[in-house]
Amino acid sequence: MVASGTVNEHVSLAYNSSHHESAALITDRDLGFAQSGVLVRNNIVITAAHGMQLLLNAKYPMKDLGAYVMITPKQLTVTFSTSLNYEITHNVEYVLLDSRYIRFESGDQHKFDIAILKLSEPVQDITPINLEEELVLEPDVPMLVMTWGNADVPSQKLKRGFYLYEWSLFFPNVDEDALANYRTVMLSSIFFDPANELPKVKPGVNEPESVQRRYFALKSWLNDKRPYGLALPGTSGAPVFVETKILGISCVHFFGLIMGYATLGEEMVLISKNNEDFAKNPKNAYNKYQTIITTPFRLNMQPKANTSEQKHFAIDKRYLKMIDGLSNGDIS
Repeated sequence: MVASGTVNEHVSLAYNSSHHESAALITDRDLGFAQSGVLVRNNIVITAAHGMQLLLNAKYPMKDLGAYVMITPKQLTVTFSTSLNYEITHNVEYVLLDSRYIRFESGDQHKFDIAILKLSEPVQDITPINLEEELVLEPDVPMLVMTWGNADVPSQKLKRGFYLYEWSLFFPNVDEDALANYRTVMLSSIFFDPANELPKVKPGVNEPESVQRRYFALKSWLNDKRPYGLALPGTSGAPVFVETKILGISCVHFFGLIMGYATLGEEMVLISKNNEDFAKNPKNAYNKYQTIITTPFRLNMQPKANTSEQKHFAIDKRYLKMIDGLSNGDIS
């Protein structure tokens, strides 16, 4: 990650946050890769599908179930940490992917970039996060990421947290459900340069995208100045949480997974850089790069469902079917 704070600040942010125990480190010793994920049932972890693509490339045993593809990994494990000095690791029995992701159909990869992992045995003493049926978000609500990604500090094994202070919705470039009542969306959040005060003049709609988005991110950050960041490799699959207030009571909700990072602009091109150097010089990323988030929720497109102040999301039932089916051993 590209971090606004020190390593210790981001570690403390993670371990002082609710739901941090559900954040998982996923590794494959044979293939030599690692990414993040989150516990959603006592035997199910979800993560980004593009990392699990390596299992297919390695020719691991695969079963075509029509709507899904199930892979049997060899050395895939999931690690949880309940404190700085305690970890527990579980083997992964199966990996389930939406077949539309595997077929590389135009516009579909981004939409189905979520993989379901079944553990060989249930996790004890860690509460899975709750997948809610519906979620209503305000446009300036900060998002908290829990990641094991260490591209910037490859010699260290760390669970860290960072905030995203602004977010923007966008739709896949090719989308067959363009006229549907509920549409698949993705989100992005700009990595911005800090300041002690807002510009005196609010940017207009004709200002560059980076200027407008930096303004709203800075406006939100100035309320509390908590550590924020930009996702780097290894953060893929990291859970994203949002905090809302219901009747004056703060509630934390799971909302999505980190997909990666990209340049700012319409093309959203994923980039490759020297990650350590990039992380040591965050100024090079200010207002130029954004974190990309995929989500199991779909945006309610029905009239009056959304306003400039609120966006209404509903869970995509296909993910619930995949999660519960794999958990119960009943995938069809």
